[in-house]
Amino acid sequence: MRSLTPRKLRLPWPPENTDFAMHCTHFPNAPRSLKPLTPGRQGSLRLIAFPHAGAGATAFQGWSPSLHQDIELYAVQYPGREERANEAPLCHPQSLINQLMPALQPLQDKPLIFFGHSLGGRVALALATALPQPPLQLIISASSSPFLARHSALLRMPRAALLNALCAGEGLDASLIGDSALLDYYLPLIRADLMLSSQLLFPEQPGYPAPLAMFYGENDELIDRQDLLDWRRIAQGDFQQRTFAGGHMYITTQRDAVIAGIHQLLAGHLSEPASI
Repeated sequence: MRSLTPRKLRLPWPPENTDFAMHCTHFPNAPRSLKPLTPGRQGSLRLIAFPHAGAGATAFQGWSPSLHQDIELYAVQYPGREERANEAPLCHPQSLINQLMPALQPLQDKPLIFFGHSLGGRVALALATALPQPPLQLIISASSSPFLARHSALLRMPRAALLNALCAGEGLDASLIGDSALLDYYLPLIRADLMLSSQLLFPEQPGYPAPLAMFYGENDELIDRQDLLDWRRIAQGDFQQRTFAGGHMYITTQRDAVIAGIHQLLAGHLSEPASI
């Protein structure tokens, strides 16, 4: 990959350094970057789930029972949350990629599927382009245009305005507003993740060569038609689009439908029809 400025990461098509993972030789937190959510399962595919801003790996904990037995589930655990709460959150894309690439390396003996929700969609695309071979399927969920830092204005908002904006867009559970201790923990994570997202920008041209799908909620106030068109533009190969009932956090309210959508995309790679 190109050398990166400290302000923005613009990823080339294709990555110039396809041996990127081999250069990430010593990152002690790499093993903590991926959390296995189907321990003991011996599937033929591996689904890597990338959480939204402020969230941790447990955002996908409830997926395990419904996933096809051929699919092993791993969730990315960003620093600063859950069992990594004692680590500082990462604001710069290169630092996060440096941690995740070594963690992914030993999992590449089986086909990978990436699912990234909101911020996780951008992180998933960054990792997908950095791998020597792209994932079997990349699924972008409720993620704004990969060409624009659309939500960077949130970074300049004072606390009260940021809370109102996050609640209005389902980026924050309104019940947390009265819990100052939780907000003191949660808001710095949100701000760090928003800064990370604002720096993950991609060239305005087709270039992603593998199958790409866009999932989104039909009532999502954070995603508009231009976002959908931009994700279509970035796809050089097969592109599919799926709409679900709900808003920005449809992956919670429509979890079974989302998993069914993933199964449909992977139907040709599963040993038998999925039960959901």
